[in-house]
This record gives sequence, C-alpha cells and structure tokens, in this order.
Amino acid sequence: MEKRFGFTGMASSTGCTPIRAGILLICLMLTAYPSAVASGQGSAGPLFPKPGTYKLYKIQKAPSEWVLEDSEWWPRPLSQYTTGQISLVSFFYATCRDPAGCPAIWSAFETVYAELLDRKELHGKVRLIFISLDPRVDTPDRLSVFAQARKDDYAKVPWNFLTTWSDQYLATLLEGFGQSAARDLDDNGNSLTTISHQVKFYLIDKNSWVREIYTSGFFVPEVVFNDIETLLIEDAGRPIN
Repeated sequence: MEKRFGFTGMASSTGCTPIRAGILLICLMLTAYPSAVASGQGSAGPLFPKPGTYKLYKIQKAPSEWVLEDSEWWPRPLSQYTTGQISLVSFFYATCRDPAGCPAIWSAFETVYAELLDRKELHGKVRLIFISLDPRVDTPDRLSVFAQARKDDYAKVPWNFLTTWSDQYLATLLEGFGQSAARDLDDNGNSLTTISHQVKFYLIDKNSWVREIYTSGFFVPEVVFNDIETLLIEDAGRPIN
C-alpha cells in the first residue's frame, strides 16, 4: 500500500476562492454544468462576467523565498518574478506522468501562452511561472531546456522555470502558497519517483498579491483572461464597476 510523505498539508476541496463574491455564482454554475466547460459552450456568452465588472480581492501575499533559475549558485527572491507584471504561477515536476496532474497543468499553460502571444496588447504585461516540486531531479541545468525552447518569445511572454536547492527549501515555499505536495513512499518507507500534489494556479498582481486561485476543475482560459484584464484595468486607475 502506498504511503505519502508531505512537504506541506494545506489542502482545499473548493474550486473557487470563497472571498471572490462576484465569481462564486459562476463557480456554482460550472459545478452544476461541467459539460458546458468541457465543450466550451457559453464561453463567449453571459456565463462569464466581463473584465472590469467585478473586483478581485487580495487573498494573500505571495512568498518571497529564494529560488533558482539558471544557476544553483545564483539564487533570486521569488518576488523578483512576481512584481512589475501580472503573473500566473503553478507547481510541476518534469517527470510527472499523471494525466490529471502536470500534463494537465502544461496543457493549461500552453493554452494561455499561445493566447498571450496572439494578443499584442498583453505583451510584456503577463508572466508565466512554473516552480518544480522535485529539486532533486529538476536542477536549473535540466529546466533550462524548457526555457531555451521559449527564449525567442521571452520579451513578449516570459515563461520562467524555477526550482530550489532541496525539499527543505521547497517546503517553506509551498507553505507560503498553501500548496499541498507529497513524495510518495512504498510500504518500506522508500521514496518513489512520483509526487502527489494539488493542481492549483495562482494569479498574482504586479505587487505580489495573490488575487485568484484556480483549481483543476475550474481553470477556464476565458475566466483567466477576464481576470487578467480586470487587474490591468485596476492598474490603469479605471473604476471597477
């Protein structure tokens, strides 16, 4: 029987941020009619509120722990990546093969990435960030392969692949986000290569405040882009209706 060793244990069963009153009804509708999301029905209709017609509240400050990108000898505070631009953050590990886990996260990010590249008005305003859950394997050198593949469009849409030195450093970072992750263990307590974790996406404003948290069943690109535009409207000083 498989056992798990957890980095941190803050789990959530909800698909929507409770304090976001303006979207709560939408989440309830999506829960009742999941097929509409899967098929894309209603994505252009009144199901989703228009940007600027609702407010995204400040949920929590994003942690500013040390992370690594292109060198294990050159740490940077995470706040370097979560200030100045809107950022979308999620956790992954490169060897994950669970279809409902990292591959689903990759797919969601690729969808957002492609849309961001197509929308010139958003170039330089939104950053994508992946943070590894497996610092033992996902070293800066290995993660650089993913960054290299996207270097030509970095100025338009930065996509950063970050890691840490060890599970200990990672645990502090996860705790700051409220993100659960667990190394799977066999019956003898030996570590397996798999890591169980929540699928969560954090939308962070240019001042490092988490403004929305999406879970796996409620990551809808139309909603994400409406949220991004709502934050841009707020940044421009225009009133939120």
